[in-house]
Amino acid sequence: MKENKNIMRATALAVLGALAAARPALAVSLGDMARRAATDLETVPAFLAIGFYIVGATVVGFGLLKLKRHVDHPQQTTFGSGLIAILIGVALIAVPAIINGLADTFGLGGASQTITRPKL
Repeated sequence: MKENKNIMRATALAVLGALAAARPALAVSLGDMARRAATDLETVPAFLAIGFYIVGATVVGFGLLKLKRHVDHPQQTTFGSGLIAILIGVALIAVPAIINGLADTFGLGGASQTITRPKL
C-alpha cells in the first residue's frame, strides 16, 4: 500500500512537471527554419579555422620541444624530427588562408563563405 502511494506521488509530480514545462507551439515556416539553419552554419568555418590554429600551434610547440631534446641529447633525438613537426604545424596554421586563396582563385563560395580569422 505504501509503495502504491509513492508511485502515485512520483507520477503526479512527473505530470505536474511536464505541464509546467510545456510551452505553446510556435508556428515556424519552412523558410524561417532554413534561414535559421543557414545562420547557424555560418559559424562552422570559424570553428574549423580555430581548430586548425590550435592543432598547428600544438604541433609547432611539439617540434620546438623535439629541437630542445636534440640540443640536450643529440644521439637520442634527430634534428629532422623537430624540424618536420614545425613545418607540419606551420602548414596547419596556413590552411585557412590557403582555402580562402583557392576559393577566390576559382570563384567558389563568394565573399560571404570565406573562412575568416576568428576574433580572439
